[in-house]
Amino acid sequence: MRATASLALFAALLASPLAAQAPPKAEICRNDARYRAQDFTLGNWDVFSGTTKTAEVSMTLILNDCVIEERWTGYRGGDDNGIGLFNFSPLLGNWGYYWATDAGTTTSFRGGLIRPGEMRYVTERPLGGGKVRLRHWTLSANPDGSIRELSVGSEDGGQTWSTEYDLKWVRRR
Repeated sequence: MRATASLALFAALLASPLAAQAPPKAEICRNDARYRAQDFTLGNWDVFSGTTKTAEVSMTLILNDCVIEERWTGYRGGDDNGIGLFNFSPLLGNWGYYWATDAGTTTSFRGGLIRPGEMRYVTERPLGGGKVRLRHWTLSANPDGSIRELSVGSEDGGQTWSTEYDLKWVRRR
């Protein structure tokens, strides 16, 4: 019994310096630059296609600052309203994005930092007949503080691309 108690005390003493060195759970994502790569999108935004306001979007840190939650409110009706979750995966070494709408549509993407202030996500959509639509979706910080959201698609494996949409996010005051 005495040996067991001594062993338990010895194990606890060894573990305590290791535990003291580990950052608190709430600090892990806050202090890792990989999780901060898309912070340029945080805030409340009005979204424009040309000069027409098409949506409002709110980007908020959640879950100990490990995830960015997107809340999109569209102005066209239909399945414009949705929620997205962005997060960095240390296991996969890239970012993930999952989008769901009020009409039940969903999409998932993988992506990463192209350069500071520019994130690109990629997904593939089956089209039938063995065809696939490749989609690149990019969020880029502009010098004036706005964000460009550009989606392009390809049905020939990336040899040619067509613009799906090109939006500008302007920070709400």
